[in-house]
Amino acid sequence: MATHEGATRAAPVDQLRVEIVFEAAATAVPLTSIAILAGSRPQYNASMNTPDRVQHAADLIVRAHLTGAQLETGSAEAPQCLDEAYAVQDAVSQRLWISRGDAIRAWKTGGPNAQATPIAAPIPQSRLFTSPARLPGSDFHIIGIEAELAYRLHNDLPPRAMPYVEDDVAAAVGSVHVAIEVCDSRLRDWRTVDALWKLADMQMNGALIVGVGVADWVRIVPERQVAIVEVDAKPVGKSTDSHPHGNPLRLLPWLANHCAQRYGGLRAGDVITTGAWTGMHFVEPGASVVARFSDIGEARVVFAH
Repeated sequence: MATHEGATRAAPVDQLRVEIVFEAAATAVPLTSIAILAGSRPQYNASMNTPDRVQHAADLIVRAHLTGAQLETGSAEAPQCLDEAYAVQDAVSQRLWISRGDAIRAWKTGGPNAQATPIAAPIPQSRLFTSPARLPGSDFHIIGIEAELAYRLHNDLPPRAMPYVEDDVAAAVGSVHVAIEVCDSRLRDWRTVDALWKLADMQMNGALIVGVGVADWVRIVPERQVAIVEVDAKPVGKSTDSHPHGNPLRLLPWLANHCAQRYGGLRAGDVITTGAWTGMHFVEPGASVVARFSDIGEARVVFAH
């Protein structure tokens, strides 16, 4: 695959330490919870133990990134729980990005509704862009675009003994931005594959474009926002008060605690994108995409031929 135009590598983060920790009794989720995530009950195959299964899945995803060829999951054993899927993320992030000085500077989080446990995936500096962006369409297997709200932190949220709550995280937010998430998959059968495979594959993140922001973000009422997506100057999506959590800020305490446990916390300058407002829209190379939120602004990206 080609390298994203305009991508910059961040300096190594010596303090960032990624560990794969397996605490099956504490972190394995009930089958009912997995069913909410995956939409069906995953089948367990005991042919591999947890470390082997995680390593094998990470090897496949890293190879797919490096070769540009989507992987076939049919003969591979899927992660069996959320902890294994996140362990695959950890291993892939360390090998592809962190070990090469490409720091994690953004996160995606979301969930189908306010009752479900959110999920998350890291985004490295090399996949983080400022609007207006121009990306090679050939970099992606598919190009799905989502209009989202993203929060940029102005304070660190490091690991601590007490869990973070919404007031803690709100005090660390510096601005809210319009964002376009580019969705892609290293999985050939991404439409039908088990949801834990998708989570292990960074929940289909391909890139994140961060647009206009508002520093006085407290005055923005997410429930009143009108989100509009245009492709080649034609509207393809419009929605008001359509975020599954109502106010996407409610996702941030969960993410802060997740990152405190696995990644050494969140840092000032990190960007957190919070899920689609008008669904995912598929485009082809050559497309010009604009996402707008009524009280905030817009983000733009062109996918060059």
